[in-house]
Amino acid sequence: MTTKYLLSFTLILTTLWASAKCDNTYTSASYALNHTKKSISAKNFDHQKYYAYKALEALEKAKRLIETCGCDKAEDPILDGIEHLQKASDPKDFEMGRYYTKKAFDDIQDLINQLDIFTQDDLNAIDNSVVPMQTENVDKKLLQKELSQIKNQQLILARKLEILEKRKKEIEEKLINSSY
Repeated sequence: MTTKYLLSFTLILTTLWASAKCDNTYTSASYALNHTKKSISAKNFDHQKYYAYKALEALEKAKRLIETCGCDKAEDPILDGIEHLQKASDPKDFEMGRYYTKKAFDDIQDLINQLDIFTQDDLNAIDNSVVPMQTENVDKKLLQKELSQIKNQQLILARKLEILEKRKKEIEEKLINSSY
């Protein structure tokens, strides 16, 4: 009985550690995404450059944090985003700044998706390696694992939905503002 509690406690701690190890990277990426959006919607050339620079700072922080996270596939979008934001923070003109900011926006969205996928895969690997499968509890364990996977997928979809809803709102605002 004590062994089951100890294994359950270990599983919970390991699962929390796996989901938390990319939290700081995810936070910096989200911060970069928000500043990139502000840069795209800026009406003033100086504001556009300022927000692109703030996004660049956040993305450089995410680059440093990605080492603790371990998501190798997220490195390419970070490097591409940094390159685009460097060009956006000191552009030749307003349109070039906007162009590079939009490219960086796509890179940062790709980064966040890679982090979501990595976190999901990492949690699945932990579930497979830590939970011992005993013959009398196989069905229960499989159902718990499936439920955990569904919850993780719901979290990923909720993050993606939030990004899409913000983008929808921006587009609707642009349509309303351009019709006047």
